Amino acid sequence: MKETDFNQLIKTLKGKRVPFSAVFELTRRCNLRCLHCYLPDGTVRGEDELDLSEIRTVLDDLARAGCLKLTLTGGEPTLRGDFSEIYSYSQEKGFAITLFTNGTLLTAGVRKVLLKTPPLAVECSLYGATPGIHDRITRSPGSFDLSIGAIQWLKTKGIPTIVKSVILSVNLQEIDSLQNLCRGLGVSFHPTFRVFSSLDPGRSPERWRIKTRELRDLLRRETLPFFGSPEAVDPAHEDWICNAGRQACSISAEGKVYPCVALRWESGDLREASFQEIWNHSPALETIRSYREKDFKTCIRCPRKQECHFCPGMGFFEHGNMLKPSKEMCRMTKVISSLE
Repeated sequence: MKETDFNQLIKTLKGKRVPFSAVFELTRRCNLRCLHCYLPDGTVRGEDELDLSEIRTVLDDLARAGCLKLTLTGGEPTLRGDFSEIYSYSQEKGFAITLFTNGTLLTAGVRKVLLKTPPLAVECSLYGATPGIHDRITRSPGSFDLSIGAIQWLKTKGIPTIVKSVILSVNLQEIDSLQNLCRGLGVSFHPTFRVFSSLDPGRSPERWRIKTRELRDLLRRETLPFFGSPEAVDPAHEDWICNAGRQACSISAEGKVYPCVALRWESGDLREASFQEIWNHSPALETIRSYREKDFKTCIRCPRKQECHFCPGMGFFEHGNMLKPSKEMCRMTKVISSLE
């Protein structure tokens, strides 16, 4: 599907309450302990995770509701012993699947199902161009070599692969080398500056964010694919407001439904109600859908609105209120605006 066709499809679905896209966190568990991760650090054991039967029911419900795009993520989704069964069933339901993974656990069984019915894309995390930096961020010696091996295998098998990276104070000096590494591997490179606050109040991943001066220096360079220009806004259609809770949602490993991975406003529990009941009747989702641009009182008056890569989830993380602007997003937007 061409990008123009995809964008037209999204516009057509607006207002129809179709959950076009869903992110499914299959587990919170992870074999890495990344410095910047927003999930609790090494305390999750997975006892409350949805089992295979429950996950199949959720996937059935998503398909009936009209979901087309499904992202399987974690934690590290391939940690689940039944990941291959989950993936295969998701393919049977006809979803366009994207897999988020760190690539360190692509066992023979996982590779077999990926080859049998390839996903739309695999997005693999890589945080440095060398083992020293990458493994320092993941706090897992040997993870760099495993991730590189997975990326190379995916590429040779013709599976569309994207390398995702978070630019931190720890790996800032390797950004050029990392981009060159991805170019040499023949894969797309999608870096971001966004570092979310942690769900664990005992952690503070924000301390790894790069400084404003460093952010400005990087954004001045046109060779790095950080931010594209925000799409033209159609005021009549409230296009400035994101799709979270409107055409998209997130499901946690324990069956909690959220508007978005970033917007952790609990909207329902799939162990207590079906997805359709939550999607159509959740008070939280109804509230989110009722918001209009005028309700974002600070943002709507901001002269930098057109340059802003608006994220209500970051505002929710920071303030517990999605209507309040994220200080971090405001910092980024000020830098973007100053370059024009």
